[in-house]
Amino acid sequence: MTVLLDRRNWLALGLGMLCSAARADTKPTRVAAPALTHSDFVRNGLQLHFVPLAQAFVQSSTALSDQLAQSCSATTAHEAWRRAMLDWERLAAVAVGPLLERRSARAVDFWPTRPAMVSAAVQTQPQNLQALEKIGAPAKGLPALEWLLWQAAPNADQCAYATLLASACAAEAQTLLEEFQALAQRDWKEDIALPVFQEWVGQAVGGLEQLRWKKIGKPARSARASDWPRGTSGSTRAAWQAEWDGLQHFLIGTGRSGEQGSLNGYLAGDNQLALSAQLETTVEQLHARIKAADPARPATVAAAVQSLAQGKRLMEDKIAPALQTMVGFSDADGD
Repeated sequence: MTVLLDRRNWLALGLGMLCSAARADTKPTRVAAPALTHSDFVRNGLQLHFVPLAQAFVQSSTALSDQLAQSCSATTAHEAWRRAMLDWERLAAVAVGPLLERRSARAVDFWPTRPAMVSAAVQTQPQNLQALEKIGAPAKGLPALEWLLWQAAPNADQCAYATLLASACAAEAQTLLEEFQALAQRDWKEDIALPVFQEWVGQAVGGLEQLRWKKIGKPARSARASDWPRGTSGSTRAAWQAEWDGLQHFLIGTGRSGEQGSLNGYLAGDNQLALSAQLETTVEQLHARIKAADPARPATVAAAVQSLAQGKRLMEDKIAPALQTMVGFSDADGD
């Protein structure tokens, strides 16, 4: 039987096909967002990104300090250390403001640690934070704590030193939070916010490079298990993912509805829609590859390194010039 379609039926069929196609493509088209000034970007970045991450690090580092003051027993101490380490990775992924000025990475996360120096520091038995200041950075911070806590059975001196190191990390975390909160309360005039905006873009590029080379590429090239970051605790993959979480949040926020404090929100508000779309695509690929990266599978590590290099090139070659920003480098990695 032949079915004849009149004009109205053809229109209904056509609209139905268009609606089906639209449902198949669930990713919304990138459209312009409310314009953000440099002042808006800095203020939002502080309030929506840096202050919450600093608060999380205060909570977990304080919990670690409290736990070690009670006991260095394996299960509870290990879990407390991991939580503090992951919160630090997220906060320090883009090293700006007090993180940079205080060189907090050197105090909290000098890596790789120096076991011989840690052992020597334990023997000096410093009694307080003031005495700890005389100890060199390679024997302090989260990596030194990791080495101590993953000993087969930390002795009393090692536990006492670990407790002091945790107290120092908690004190640094509290200072960082207070300084980020003070920055968030400032009246960010445009002429003051502009160089800060430019610095933050540069430090985001530096964060991508640190994750690409120092945390993934260089250890992979050495082929020594001891060179993997957080390898002693078996937390290498978790650390990579946490550092990426911090970078991703800075770059694109929590999606279209929560991107005001992110670089992508600024790009969309500046009508840089093509660059915004490229950034979203790059971040999506990066997320998948870093999540899959596993030191035991070299191909997944190489893929993550390649994607991070592509992300860095996008930032350096396209986004930074479009934002009239020069990309520089700092020694904030603490090594």
